[in-house]
Amino acid sequence: MPARAVQLLAELTGGLPGLRVAVLGAAYRSGVKETAFSGVFAVVSELARRGARPMVHDPLYAEAELRGLRLEPYRIGEPCDAVIVQTDHPEYKILAPADLPGVRALVDGRAVTDPGRWSDIPRRVIGMPAGNGSQHRTYRPGADGPAAGQALAHEDNRADHPA
Repeated sequence: MPARAVQLLAELTGGLPGLRVAVLGAAYRSGVKETAFSGVFAVVSELARRGARPMVHDPLYAEAELRGLRLEPYRIGEPCDAVIVQTDHPEYKILAPADLPGVRALVDGRAVTDPGRWSDIPRRVIGMPAGNGSQHRTYRPGADGPAAGQALAHEDNRADHPA
């Protein structure tokens, strides 16, 4: 549910107005250059409705193609304030905050980001990789727990996938 992903991001950031939000993935799923069933449009619309500036990256689409879909292109390495992972492209598995200068919050709607790379950034994960069930997890840097980056809260959110 795209609205849920945007709400989780708003909770992590304290509000969305004026934030530059990189939405990672326009495609419906990894390796499929198709947006017919993608949640990207609903995510972008909800971000804009809440006053954020959504920008979209997808390795399968050229910037001109994203513009043709009425999406503002985002280039990995450009500054952004927050990120929503919308598609499970393998390129997103290796991303770290240094690749997204200025990022201060991440909502991973495909459970693909590496928690070790994001241990210093508030991170919410919706879902689990295929075969592991579906959980919603909250990760906060410096949390009281056995290890930094460990899950602090669990709640079943099978319907909360952003796409």
